Amino acid sequence: MAFPSALEPVQIARKLVAAFESGAAAEGRGGRRFVVRLNPADYARFAADRSYLERQWSAMLARLAERSGRPQRSPEVCAESDTAIALGMVAVSVEALPEVERLALRVRKGLPQGAQVALDRTLIVGRDASSNLVLLDPRVSRRHLEIFPAEGHWHFRDLGSANGTFQNGARAAEGELGLGDVLGLGDTELLLEPDDAGLPA
Repeated sequence: MAFPSALEPVQIARKLVAAFESGAAAEGRGGRRFVVRLNPADYARFAADRSYLERQWSAMLARLAERSGRPQRSPEVCAESDTAIALGMVAVSVEALPEVERLALRVRKGLPQGAQVALDRTLIVGRDASSNLVLLDPRVSRRHLEIFPAEGHWHFRDLGSANGTFQNGARAAEGELGLGDVLGLGDTELLLEPDDAGLPA
């Protein structure tokens, strides 16, 4: 990919990292959208690759969010044209992502990689074929944990598993779940994230 003017995608990436790190301590679970504001000429120059770049920048910030160890929704990046920005310059503004109405549990680490199940009823997670989310991990019990709604929130309960359940790195027999929480079962990690598949088109 050739970018003939002074502004390069790597410079934008550096600005995004700086914006992410400057606001990381104040971030809640709801997540943030990073808006890359570009001069119309630069925006037009990146137009053919914009979707690809937005995905790459979003993935970069998601890795930073994961390394932070704090439960949070994955950041999003989008680019916009702004006549107030000088040619070759970039500004990054940060806004809160919209409220999440539906949640899903996704296999972040382990098998089946990327498997996802919507939180719309009580769920059983484990190796047993009758589980709502079947994990292919010998260190996970057949019926390892239950996820259920109570008092307007989602909760989990370990079902007496051999190796226990960890919530955000701390061993826990039960607890309340929130957006961005990570459940550890054996060598598997499950991430609580927005259920984009459940949103209307």
